[in-house]
Amino acid sequence: MKILHLSLTKLPFDVMEIGEKRHEFRKPTDWIKTRLFDKKGNKRDYDAIKFTNGYGKDKPYFIIEFWGFAEINEPFSQHYSNGLKVDIEKGDFMIYLGKILERGNLKTATA
Repeated sequence: MKILHLSLTKLPFDVMEIGEKRHEFRKPTDWIKTRLFDKKGNKRDYDAIKFTNGYGKDKPYFIIEFWGFAEINEPFSQHYSNGLKVDIEKGDFMIYLGKILERGNLKTATA
């Protein structure tokens, strides 16, 4: 299985892990572009994404289906039940998420 590894802070991790937040938004940094595109500019294909809350083997994580991604054409904001607000700008990436395949270390959530 080809897995993309990404880390999240607590608020986005929590609403994604319960299924409320069904997309991940990332700024178009060089770092994320190397994960989403190959050297020729073709989209990379993953089976899943492993999201961790922080870094290290003992951190909470879940693995979720990867359903592709797109570049945002119009800015908008998203609000979630835990107070998280995400402002998305033109050019940001929206990663489409499927169902959660695995969860682990959830009792050790961090800030």
